[in-house]
Amino acid sequence: MNRHLIALTLLMICYCKIHADQIIRRDPFLPTIELNCQEQIDLLTKQIQVWQFKGTIQGVNSGYQQIWLSTDRDWLAITDNNLPHILFPWTIQAVLSDKILWQANLPEYCNHKVLWTMPLTK
Repeated sequence: MNRHLIALTLLMICYCKIHADQIIRRDPFLPTIELNCQEQIDLLTKQIQVWQFKGTIQGVNSGYQQIWLSTDRDWLAITDNNLPHILFPWTIQAVLSDKILWQANLPEYCNHKVLWTMPLTK
């Protein structure tokens, strides 16, 4: 009987832990911050405009490409269009001879994309 009680207690603990993890998706005490579409566009534009193109490294026989960007105090390497988390939600749409075309998707309720062109001048 004692063994069954212990097993039942352990099962209840596991069930309650799993159930609690599924129900609580976010902290209910944190206020939700809702920005209108124009405020989001302004924030995303400021986020990408601090970065300046510094150069590229390309493999001769392979498709390897590395793009170097910098700010006043940081350097950033983008290898084969794998963007670091610091640039999220921006993606590279195209790398042309004189510019890089960037795009960021806004939330569904905005139904809009932000485009920005980074010149390749040093």
